[in-house]
Amino acid sequence: MPVYEYRCNNCSEISSFFIKTYGGNPTSGCLSCQSDDLERIISAVAYLRSESDKLSQLDPKYGKIVDQALSKAPLDTNPDHYVNKMVPFSRAKESGEPYFKE
Repeated sequence: MPVYEYRCNNCSEISSFFIKTYGGNPTSGCLSCQSDDLERIISAVAYLRSESDKLSQLDPKYGKIVDQALSKAPLDTNPDHYVNKMVPFSRAKESGEPYFKE
């Protein structure tokens, strides 16, 4: 059975229900306030990508940053160590030029 999501027009909470058919209605009201005034919404979907797809979509600056970090690191350093520490610039803890801290 598919899961359908409904937004309550009374309290704006979202509730999920198992419903056998596309045109079916939830058997109960809002799970938060019990109101029957529910509006069906489009649920978010998951999109899985392979590691190679993720790496191909990285900003080209990341490769330069990793190379720069590896040039300063000991010869036995594993490059994956630095790749795993990278985050998008929008989620970085500090702003400014990218850098690595141990």
